[in-house]
Amino acid sequence: MVHARLLPFVTAERTPGPTMDRQVRLFAESPAVGILDRLPMGVAVFNTSRQIIYANEAFCALSDSGRGVVDVIGLRLGDALACLGARLDDGVCGTTQLCRSCGAAKSLAASLAGAASASGDCSISRQGVQRLDNLDFRIWIWALRHGDETFHVALLSDIRAEKRLDLMERIFYHDILNLVSGMQGVCELMREEEEGTRNAELDLLLFAVERVTDLILSQRDLSFAERGDYEVAVNKMGTLSLLSDITSLMRRESSCRGKTLAIAPDSSDVFFASDRKLVTRILVNMQKNALEATPPGGTVTVGCGRTDGQVRFWVHNAGMVAEEARPQIFRRAFSTKGRGRGLGTYGTKLFAESYLGGTVGFTTDATDGTTFYVLLPGGEPAND
Repeated sequence: MVHARLLPFVTAERTPGPTMDRQVRLFAESPAVGILDRLPMGVAVFNTSRQIIYANEAFCALSDSGRGVVDVIGLRLGDALACLGARLDDGVCGTTQLCRSCGAAKSLAASLAGAASASGDCSISRQGVQRLDNLDFRIWIWALRHGDETFHVALLSDIRAEKRLDLMERIFYHDILNLVSGMQGVCELMREEEEGTRNAELDLLLFAVERVTDLILSQRDLSFAERGDYEVAVNKMGTLSLLSDITSLMRRESSCRGKTLAIAPDSSDVFFASDRKLVTRILVNMQKNALEATPPGGTVTVGCGRTDGQVRFWVHNAGMVAEEARPQIFRRAFSTKGRGRGLGTYGTKLFAESYLGGTVGFTTDATDGTTFYVLLPGGEPAND
């Protein structure tokens, strides 16, 4: 059977036996083998025919085929990992139709073509010892010269848990948001049909549903942002109108009961362009944290304006951040409020600095209290 060359620099030809034996001995006698054998990641070395001349135990464990190190010598990657695609129509790994979309095949082809390094994600269906399953892995490949020969070293990392979590998160957020959206729709219909005192109860229920929706969206956006999957949508808005809307919302929160949440009178309205949803998340987190740190009867003051060509939002409360907590205040999962908290300040910094080009910081002392602030690019006075 003639195999089509579907990937650049990839053929079905194999290295002659004597040359193969010499290459295998070359790596078997290398002092580096003692280190590579102990790495927790899969390691394999390929020759220019894409045949394995060295593999460690971690690589063989990825295949779930029962093969040992000796058994994979001379095989190609798909054969060693029991990829079903390499077996279709007497296909050869790297030359079948499925290989066109294979991250590992494309990465190895790039390395063969002369790239200093290449990487990609790969998902293959394979026949393991116990069952048919799927293997997701990330591969890094780079060229290695030895004498007059070039070899290709590959590191493989099992990312099945990462992929499963990503899929579960996306399905969960999609399904639960649909469910909550349906609840909100029912509440709105009931409010239109009902009159009198029940409207107040439905308003409270609607508010609760809206807050649940916001919490779900907030966690979803944080998850996507951490993976680098969040897509920024730029809108033009005014600082004071945005801050007023958020402050009005936060006054209805349970954390604001018995406390005063006020907008500083010297706040100014500035037009700027940014992602409204992310800026809202940041300001909600800042106000919520300040309210939770304020005792009943206390006051939280918020403000906005323009400073040195940047938009500035700030939130102040009379408390002081403990000295030992200050270096960790933006660390993920750190919180002064106990376990299960700590995403607020972390999310604020992640959104502002990684996606909006801004800066987040705080000042704190016993005399002046604590002020958290965010600086965002651009801005012009609303009356210009």
